Amino acid sequence: MAIILCEQDLERKYRNLAQGKTLLESSLHQNLLEHINSEIGMGAITDIEGAKAWLRHSFLRQRIERNPGHYHIGKSANQSWEQKLDDMVLQSVKKLQKDELIEHKGEEETGELNATKYGDIMSKVSVLICS
Repeated sequence: MAIILCEQDLERKYRNLAQGKTLLESSLHQNLLEHINSEIGMGAITDIEGAKAWLRHSFLRQRIERNPGHYHIGKSANQSWEQKLDDMVLQSVKKLQKDELIEHKGEEETGELNATKYGDIMSKVSVLICS
């Protein structure tokens, strides 16, 4: 049982959510860099394959397959969603490395990932901002 206290104009919204009448969509793709950086900083992601697996098992992956029109991330016709998500991970890692937030040791599509001191600071600041 849950009790939700809210203003009267929000009652319908929360009632529909609680009754499963509202579809939820992911917004992970909008802040993917920050999330990957934080996961690397916490040690949850330690390499490229781990980052790919993390994104493949996300709520975003589930929703993108059921409602691709909602997500404007542009996948080519000959590309699977898994390949597109893998590309998103690689692009994010390259950007984080370019911005000196992470270190990537090893081959382009493999290798170890570690936060730099700047990446560590950013992950702690973004956690505080999101909380």
